[in-house]
Amino acid sequence: MPPLSIIVPFYNETAFLHAALASIVAQRIDGVEIIVVNDNPEAYSPADLDRLTDGFDVTILHHEVNMGLSAARNTGLAEASGTYIGFLDADDYYTTRGLERQFSYAMETHADIVHACCYLGFAGSTDTQILPRDKQLHLKKRVTRGLKGGEEAQFIVSSWSSLYSRAFLQEFDLTFDTEQRKFEDRLFVLDCVTRARSIAYLGDPVRVWRRRAGSISVTSEGFETHKLQVQLIEKCMALIRARVADHSLPKRYEKRELFNTVSRLIWDMDIIRALDENRYDVAYCQLGQRISELLGTDSFGNAVFDDAMVRKTSRIGMRTKRGKIRRVDFFELHRAMRNGDFKTAHNVLKRRAPEPAPLPPTPPKFPAKRLVLHIGQHKTGSTYLQHQLVAHRDALKSHGVLVPRTGFAQDDQFDTREGGLPGHQGLLFALRTGDEETWETLWREVRKSKTQTVVISCENMGMPTASDRDTLIAALMHKFSGFGTVDVVAFHREPTRYAESFYREWVACGRAMGARSYEEFLVDFGDALLDLPAQFAPFEAATGRNVRLGDSDAARQGAGLWPAFCALADLPVDAVKDLPAVTAPTYKSYSRESTDFLRLVNMLQGDTQTRQRILRGYFATAPDNDPSPSALPPAARLALLDQWEEQSGAFAAARGYAPDVAQWRADLTQEDWTPPAGVSPDQITALLDATASALPHVPQSTATASALPHAPQSKTAPTPETSRRKKRRKFRIRPRPWVYNTYDWITQRLPFFLQR
Repeated sequence: MPPLSIIVPFYNETAFLHAALASIVAQRIDGVEIIVVNDNPEAYSPADLDRLTDGFDVTILHHEVNMGLSAARNTGLAEASGTYIGFLDADDYYTTRGLERQFSYAMETHADIVHACCYLGFAGSTDTQILPRDKQLHLKKRVTRGLKGGEEAQFIVSSWSSLYSRAFLQEFDLTFDTEQRKFEDRLFVLDCVTRARSIAYLGDPVRVWRRRAGSISVTSEGFETHKLQVQLIEKCMALIRARVADHSLPKRYEKRELFNTVSRLIWDMDIIRALDENRYDVAYCQLGQRISELLGTDSFGNAVFDDAMVRKTSRIGMRTKRGKIRRVDFFELHRAMRNGDFKTAHNVLKRRAPEPAPLPPTPPKFPAKRLVLHIGQHKTGSTYLQHQLVAHRDALKSHGVLVPRTGFAQDDQFDTREGGLPGHQGLLFALRTGDEETWETLWREVRKSKTQTVVISCENMGMPTASDRDTLIAALMHKFSGFGTVDVVAFHREPTRYAESFYREWVACGRAMGARSYEEFLVDFGDALLDLPAQFAPFEAATGRNVRLGDSDAARQGAGLWPAFCALADLPVDAVKDLPAVTAPTYKSYSRESTDFLRLVNMLQGDTQTRQRILRGYFATAPDNDPSPSALPPAARLALLDQWEEQSGAFAAARGYAPDVAQWRADLTQEDWTPPAGVSPDQITALLDATASALPHVPQSTATASALPHAPQSKTAPTPETSRRKKRRKFRIRPRPWVYNTYDWITQRLPFFLQR
């Protein structure tokens, strides 16, 4: 009998599975049983799973059809034979020795359930933080006598945070509800914790839960999602009510679960808005009726907030995505939903919605001027074009074209490699930081100029991977709204090359997000990079004009990129006769081998400035391989190409970019691809030398302070006066709901009376 079984359901997590399995094997647990359940047999054959798990001693089980996460875990449970059983999603991983410590604690305590905290990871980044609920409730190491001995167990929501005694699971026939194809965890956990005789808390985080594109935690909601969410809270509420009815649990657990249910409806789902906006839809009407029946006739009073667990988990009065929900709002929302009045509930949420960001200052008007906004896509010659714009700045001005100096960044401000010139990156920086002085300087330069056309060129101004890109682009285009005409231009290239060059640039610039593999990067951002309609929609909406797309590959093979740019931007110059291209520094691309190697710097060096100094030193001395071979085999790139053609082919062609996709496919089919060759000893030496030279500059005062041992904070001895002050009772006055409502009524109508 193995000491521990870990069940890993697999659907499509090819980019992450190896790391997940490696994190299990890296623990010092002899004889651990790893069970991988293939729940996507239509896409992944047994041979595929053998390849993905090569090098690991695993048991692979295959479903005949996709059955959902609950069924996959049940399949693993039926096979598992360990003394303890755990679950690991295929896109997550254990920390070094984390699972080992959790398992050792399980063997020490012999508890039915052994919980450990979890880190939360973020899409595209290696940054983590302890899961907020764990931080609130589960950081204390201890063993409790079931749920009654440690009531915080009612708020454990994830099955993968715990190890379970197999004997305990078998005794009560505890499995996952297969009707819950999503949001299955809490029902299973609630069933377990209400039956457990002993629950142990390790107190430390041992696992990283990745938030990534396509996972449940970041996907948008719809009716099927809402139905599964309502079904889950119905079953959780029914389970607790049954335990209270048979006197297994006191009544306070039911009241607490009801509070948790209402909280989830308010904060964790978008269902109140959906029920109001779809009030004439039969399916949503039925869903609303189920919620009304679920909430029953129970009511809340202020006493519910005196419950110890509610105090720790309540979001009342906090600034959240729903705004600041007060107690009176909570009571009103509960009452409205219990009565099936989702219009009133939605109105409460709209009243408490976060205040919209104030509009930026109105930009000056230049109705007679035209703006050309060049959005530099990675590795489409943007740096080369910006060198040409700088070299020809005076000549362009004589032809009525202004290339502003304001906001034009120098290469050593933003890039780690010689020759980099990100263009008007300073304008984006000013936009993000609220630096209005830079914008005022730009307006003065434009106003002073007698030119008819203004050209702004910025590397990656489309920001396709930024989480707040819609807000940023809206603010950016508002800044430029004073021009009479705005034309957005961009070059594109073979899309699989574009996506990979974007990733390589992340790594080479020392970004923290550049610690991830290319496959992981594609999971989070592949869709954004291949979807040109989504990339350019905010610009077209702001200008009312189609973007102009050029072919950078064809331009390089033809008359050149500079003449192609002048034609695409419709500049009043002859770029061949009047302004021929000048020799420009080469902004070198680095190979797949170097890119993979330099992930180590981004992974291991936490300080951004030190990381960039290391990379600058490395790029100055290190040899490199051929940068043209891709890190992905042709078959994988063909799939990306198919995706691009389906999403973007017709859109691009309508805007001037109509490459020969058939030729791309033929080239990929015939490509003699080989896997990456690895790095040379010279590259290793170059990195070691660069690391040794990249010592951070520390100011003398800081260096002196940091050299001293950390002294404990001095505490003033308590005086009789402070002691008496601590012993004083505190009283809080809580007005009745009608007081709040009256106050709201007055404040909403006061401006009207003042105007009169």
